[in-house]
Amino acid sequence: MKSVGQTLRDEREKQFYSIEDIEKHTKIRKELLEALEADDYAKLPPATFIQGFIKNYARFLNMDSEKMLALFRRDFEAKKHPPRIMESFKSPLQNRGFRLTPSRILGLVVALVIFSFFGYLWFEYNQFVGAPNLVVVTPADQQSVDIPQVTVEGQTDPEIKVEVNNQDVGVDNLGHFREDIKLSASTNRIIITATSKFGKTATIERTVFVRR
Repeated sequence: MKSVGQTLRDEREKQFYSIEDIEKHTKIRKELLEALEADDYAKLPPATFIQGFIKNYARFLNMDSEKMLALFRRDFEAKKHPPRIMESFKSPLQNRGFRLTPSRILGLVVALVIFSFFGYLWFEYNQFVGAPNLVVVTPADQQSVDIPQVTVEGQTDPEIKVEVNNQDVGVDNLGHFREDIKLSASTNRIIITATSKFGKTATIERTVFVRR
């Protein structure tokens, strides 16, 4: 009469499954499955665990698990092999280190795309609800000049409209702007305004004095 290991192996081969297929679906390590099919109980953990292996293996192959367990009890009692715990059993299949598989790579790519999409939405939302960045490099506030002219220079976000005293100023594709402004009085108030496409504004004011 066939042993439980021979019966399981024959049924596996009949259904064209490899030992690796059984490992994948039952989460039982390959070396344990090979020992089970060889009826080598000395290489397997205690009987309680072996019965769990047999039950999972038989169920996967749509076999009568109770019949397989009965075969095992007969074989085990006949062989009287003292069981021992293998090192491989101490670190079961589920505890293997992280492995980069095609499905995981695909998952990472999808996650990156989703993250980028929501990052773009967050950026657009901030652009919508927040004022644009505006930095004025020159002139300094309370600056004094010898001639009735001053250079207004600064930085803002790309695609932002900049005005100096209500006059449009050109902005390059990096957000840099520069404009020479004529001064008409000893004390001059210069207002620099940046306006986003959503109508949000940022304003900086400078006072410049002309020496007489």
